[in-house]
Amino acid sequence: MEGRAATAHPLTLARRLATGAAAAVLALATAACGSGTDAADGPDAATRAFASDHTDGEVEIPESPERIVAIGWAVPALISVEEAELVGVSRGTQDTSLTPEELEKVESLPSVGTDLEIDVEKVAELEPDLIVSGLASAMDFDYSELEQVAPVAVAAMDAPVQWKETSQRIADAAGVADAHAELIEEYDARAEELSRTYADELDGMTFASVAAWGDGTWVLEHREAHGPNVLADAGLEFTEEAEDGAFSENLSPEELDRLNDYDAVIVRAEENGDPEAEVQKIMDQGPWEETAPAEADRVYPVPYVGAMSYTTGLLVFDELEERVLKQL
Repeated sequence: MEGRAATAHPLTLARRLATGAAAAVLALATAACGSGTDAADGPDAATRAFASDHTDGEVEIPESPERIVAIGWAVPALISVEEAELVGVSRGTQDTSLTPEELEKVESLPSVGTDLEIDVEKVAELEPDLIVSGLASAMDFDYSELEQVAPVAVAAMDAPVQWKETSQRIADAAGVADAHAELIEEYDARAEELSRTYADELDGMTFASVAAWGDGTWVLEHREAHGPNVLADAGLEFTEEAEDGAFSENLSPEELDRLNDYDAVIVRAEENGDPEAEVQKIMDQGPWEETAPAEADRVYPVPYVGAMSYTTGLLVFDELEERVLKQL
């Protein structure tokens, strides 16, 4: 996520450059990749060009990959698509966009590392014929070692709101665009249903989305930030951006009066509906209770807010309807 973010979102916690693998590891990875790439290199294996974000040109990838390693945001995009032949995944910040069932699937697959700390040797042992990455562009990952294992296709987000486009490109690279489109159709239909059903209740209301990461500040998220962009698809209105164009703002507790500009507040919550611990710390401070939404009893904790996938988006919609829309 380049430039625009004014918040210490968990995505930024992973901005540590991965250390290069030792020479022996790289040698092993190169040797081990033989069986993982022979299928793609064989005379009967069809390939196609893919415009990958890690290179200026196109890369050749298998037309129908049979062994895929997914890293970064490629994991939530593919884990619920049965046709995607995943043999390994990375863990990390994208885990927050997994449903409980998806998390179980991820935990059942071999792990190849966390965030930028990808184990090239482990990837090679899985003998993939394709590596699909959804690491955010701001992570600045060096793919050169992975390219010696198998073809690499990268779809990288520059901003949270781009998760839909990124997911579709990831599905295309994995050869499962048609199956992935079914998730999109279900998501869009549910979003339209909520927008239509609760149009009268939502008319004229402006929401704030509030998060906190434990540094003593709180985060006001605007329309294209991690929190609001799925909620906005269901018809909720958020402010478009900060004055400087950022999609979110880090603010002090003394600035909680900013919430007086809003009719209601969505806060991030645990699965049981309790506000996340760091958000609760902000809510426990005096200025919070003096804000207009708090006095009007229009503060709504919603689980899964901040998720950026079609499947978890559907969970957000269900929680939103029960915890917010039916209460308006």
